[in-house]
Amino acid sequence: MKLEDQVALVTGAGSGIGRAIALALSVEGARVAVNDLIDESAEAVVKEIRAAGGFAMAVPADVADGRAVLKMFTRFLSEWDRVDVVVNNAGALFLEPHVVTNMQAQAAERAAGGPVRTPLEATRTIEDGVWRRTFAIHVDGTFHCTREALKVMEVRRSGRIINMASIAGIGGLAGSPDYSAAKAAVIGFTKAVAREVAHLGIRVNAIAPGFVDTPLLADLPASVRAAILAQTPCGRLGTVEEIAAAALFLADDRSDFMTGQVLSPNGGYSM
Repeated sequence: MKLEDQVALVTGAGSGIGRAIALALSVEGARVAVNDLIDESAEAVVKEIRAAGGFAMAVPADVADGRAVLKMFTRFLSEWDRVDVVVNNAGALFLEPHVVTNMQAQAAERAAGGPVRTPLEATRTIEDGVWRRTFAIHVDGTFHCTREALKVMEVRRSGRIINMASIAGIGGLAGSPDYSAAKAAVIGFTKAVAREVAHLGIRVNAIAPGFVDTPLLADLPASVRAAILAQTPCGRLGTVEEIAAAALFLADDRSDFMTGQVLSPNGGYSM
């Protein structure tokens, strides 16, 4: 097993991509600290891992809170005394109902041959609280966990940090200026830290998924989903298992010559 005797922390691992990554790391032998904002979600994934013969611990916390992150690291380090892999996956996408409605209207206008006349009304209507919460989860959360991880990894002269970005951070996503800006910041942070710690044997990379089949997309109107598929050359959504496979590659020594990179499994949506 590629990660036998190693310890991994996966944030936002109570569902979706994070859950798939936690399960994949466990299959390869890692002991997994399963983080989620919701206690019950983290515990459910821990039960899955243990039922399959793996080792896991639930460490619920809000990664946007630096003190909560410090307590989280203290909790699993006190038992396992190391951290080899950190996957900063916790995230959220806040789409206002009127923006989704406007997306649907735009999709209908495009399908009819255009022109597109409906404004999305996303940037000019976003509230300060939503903007700040998006950055707190994605940017602050990634920073908080990376900071604590490096306190251990720099001493051990080894480690893997994997930050979850998005194609929104590469090319922008109309309707989500907060999410796009936050994910772009994650990419910049990834590259800066990668340059800082490469000589210490620590690799820092990012994954920028395209549109993945998760409950979030299931809630979008059919016309919006159809528009996404029409712009994806592979003609389908990604799966959480495909993103987990990318994370597994970055977590083990097969990617030892990679740092500061952005892997983007996106079906050709962004090239």
